[in-house]
Amino acid sequence: MINNISNMLNSRLRFTGMVSGLDTDSIIQQMMQIERLKVDRAKQDKQILEWKRDDYRSITNLLRGFKDDFFDVLKPSSNMSSANNYYSYKVKSANESVVTASSCSQVASMEHKIVVAQLAEAARIDGGDVQLLPEKESLKLNDTIEQVMDKLGMTPSEELQLNINGKEIKVAKDKTLNNLIQTINNSDAGVKISYSSFLEKFVMTSKTMGVESKIEIKDSSGFFKAIGLAGEPDVEGYVAKAYGKDAMFNLDGKDATNASNIFTIDGVTYSLHEVSDTPVKITLTQDTDAIFDKIKSFIDKYNELVDMIDTKVNESRPKSGGRSGSYYLPLTDEQKETMKEEDIKKWEENAKKGLVKNDGMLNNILYNMRRAMGDITEAGGLFSIGIATGNRREGARLKIDESKLKKAIADNPDQVMNMFAKRSYVDYDPDATKEQRTQRYDESGVVDRLFDILQDNIRTTRNKDGKKGLLLEKAGIVGDVTEFQSTLVDEINKKDLLIETMMDKLFIKQESLYLKFAALETALGRMNSQSAWLSQQLGGGQSY
Repeated sequence: MINNISNMLNSRLRFTGMVSGLDTDSIIQQMMQIERLKVDRAKQDKQILEWKRDDYRSITNLLRGFKDDFFDVLKPSSNMSSANNYYSYKVKSANESVVTASSCSQVASMEHKIVVAQLAEAARIDGGDVQLLPEKESLKLNDTIEQVMDKLGMTPSEELQLNINGKEIKVAKDKTLNNLIQTINNSDAGVKISYSSFLEKFVMTSKTMGVESKIEIKDSSGFFKAIGLAGEPDVEGYVAKAYGKDAMFNLDGKDATNASNIFTIDGVTYSLHEVSDTPVKITLTQDTDAIFDKIKSFIDKYNELVDMIDTKVNESRPKSGGRSGSYYLPLTDEQKETMKEEDIKKWEENAKKGLVKNDGMLNNILYNMRRAMGDITEAGGLFSIGIATGNRREGARLKIDESKLKKAIADNPDQVMNMFAKRSYVDYDPDATKEQRTQRYDESGVVDRLFDILQDNIRTTRNKDGKKGLLLEKAGIVGDVTEFQSTLVDEINKKDLLIETMMDKLFIKQESLYLKFAALETALGRMNSQSAWLSQQLGGGQSY
């Protein structure tokens, strides 16, 4: 689309008024002024639609950011629908060199005693000396398998074949020792092998710990024996065997085992470090401040969100001439040409205000969010633990009574968790019946109630009617198909077509006017010629 209408319509070189002396260009421009105003108005309407679309998209992005921050299952530490975020404990071990502990979920007891009898271990084979020929230098990681076998006094073959834990591993002779190590480590044999060029020794360990971990090697080539990891074959043909160990401990008077030194029992995660015959006391105290901080962070972000939406729906459109003037409208190209850059910026800032004032969709979001946070849940209302909505003029924002909330967390963390994170037996479904939605709302804590509001408005999946979230259907969002297919985008495209049609008509009308004035010039030229001829025939200006 050409920005400057006048430039497009006047781009042709013309010679006018040669006979009449009229300023034809100026006359036609004045005659076309009304038509140009119609086009300018259409372009202003299009610009307002684009700004309005951008307002909706900015709010959509705010809602998406809020959802990403507090509703993402891939971010468990900030996911407010996770019950674990409403339980936090300070955990103290009487002997941290033996065992440390932590907890981020509901626990069964606030005190434990543990005796560590044995640590879990992976299966491991520490290699002996590499059996190099006397005249050969030590192994290098970039040695080929053929060179390695030569240094070991072995007859090189086209391919080295190994068997670890029943898995066949094959490496060509032109591959390096480093390639061999990587092939073993990346195989499904479940082991890792490493080589120390300083110690000139190999070590092989299982990738897992506990009694189920193992290393069982068969070695028909004698390679593992030559590098110090194997001995003579047993009756089953194994040249090396090693097995891991389970951790063995006594927790609160009960003996138990675990394949790892890190494990969780009744909400407490233990990390074993040393064996000790002496019981180690583990003490848990509730970390009220940590839980409070998570809830406050959530409420603060919620308030920031609803305040920004509330500002938009209550923002009035300013008038360029005060109360009696007209609203600020997008500037035309001609208007911009006469203004300074800073004045254009200030004007457009005013022109962008109030475009979604009293918008029904946005007001509905605010209403539903206020309702979700203010209604009583099965565990009680947030107001009972110090989180309450203000009067209607304060919109959907919440106020926190810090001392009251901290007391509720300390006295009854289960109730606090249920108010926020209780889950319904009914999952979110955009096609749910009214009865299903009511059941889900009644059974849910405030977090899932908010989640449903977000999904209804910014959902990128479609319902049975092929519709996405309401805001996306209205204005779309960048990166989604709705960026180009939404109600406002359709209206903008229609404006584009209207402007194009009006421009065509403008061009045709202007050309018609120029043709008429050209005809006038032609007629005047003929009249002047006839006048001159008559004057000549009548002897005008001759004397005898």
